[in-house]
Amino acid sequence: MQMKLFFLIFGVVVSFSRAQAMSLNDLTILLPLPREKEMSLMLSPENKGPQGALLSKKTFQEIVQLVPEVPNHITWRDSLKVVGIRIDPCFADGEGPLECRRQIRLIWQPVFHADGAADTRDAAVHSFYEFDEETFNRLWNDWQKLSSGSSTDALQVHPQMKAEGLKGPYWKYLRALILNYCGESNLIRLTAMNVMAGEQLWIFAGFDIENGQAKPMTIPRIKGRTQGVIQSSSQFQSFTGGMMPPPEEDAEFGKFVSDSSTTKKKFTEAQIKALMGKVQEYENPEKHNPGTLDCASCHLANMGHQWGQLNFKQWNWENEFKNIAYQSSWNLENTSKGPLRTNQLRAFGYFMAWPAISQRVINETAATATYFNIR
Repeated sequence: MQMKLFFLIFGVVVSFSRAQAMSLNDLTILLPLPREKEMSLMLSPENKGPQGALLSKKTFQEIVQLVPEVPNHITWRDSLKVVGIRIDPCFADGEGPLECRRQIRLIWQPVFHADGAADTRDAAVHSFYEFDEETFNRLWNDWQKLSSGSSTDALQVHPQMKAEGLKGPYWKYLRALILNYCGESNLIRLTAMNVMAGEQLWIFAGFDIENGQAKPMTIPRIKGRTQGVIQSSSQFQSFTGGMMPPPEEDAEFGKFVSDSSTTKKKFTEAQIKALMGKVQEYENPEKHNPGTLDCASCHLANMGHQWGQLNFKQWNWENEFKNIAYQSSWNLENTSKGPLRTNQLRAFGYFMAWPAISQRVINETAATATYFNIR
């Protein structure tokens, strides 16, 4: 199997290798939603290579139920697909300094076709595959053949795959690469965001995989194993609901996401400015990582930031927060930014059929590009 995958990868490289630079889109890769005839070309949980299946049914059934009306084994069998892929040379999880952990992360969502168009459910699983330094160096050597754009490109649905479709050489190579390096033998973590209550309640949870068993993780700042978010605003232009539970730290942020209209009325402009500074700390990978920030605060930060920009257009956002916000020479433009929807918690993937890329993910990808020094 490994030799077969090697020749497949080599053959595809010959067909599409070109003198292009690596862009952010080659480090954090958002697949285009498939045409109906392309569904079978997506990565499914049972697909396997030398490291075993990407995500076994046994492991998947040990985590929280992803979609309330569909048992996990049915979601696993019928609709769970990889919609995004990220390479991370220096994953950190907690207070530093920490040694770099070298990983690939796969982003899974239920994907289906309705009325001739692809759609997703607003739920996701992330699977983390970890490598020793020697293996990761081989992986990175193979990965660099994916160079497909310019260092000035903004993060978006992958442009080359969008043009080629999933039958094109880019996806054929990347798909084979993932199957060659990832599988249950090096799966070390799953995180999940499920959807409930008429798509107004989301539950976050994480599981470390030890000897094939899923062990619930403790979520930072709340010391619990699950954390919920309610957003029930009918117009999605304000936050109504909040976190369950909110962390004791940064209590003002908890108040804000439970009732942003009252916050705007009762907080002074200076207090709201301090709150928006806190939001940008959440988005800054140099200030927080998954071991120092709770799930809900991290996922709410993106729309919290957009709420501030919509409601306080008079501020000089670039200068006001330059000592707090993440700074990079890479393109930090958010291409998925649209009308404010406070129920859009997706950090990376699809919100129904709309691409969702949070500022946190953009900043993390720029940090990865800086680490690799790929200019």
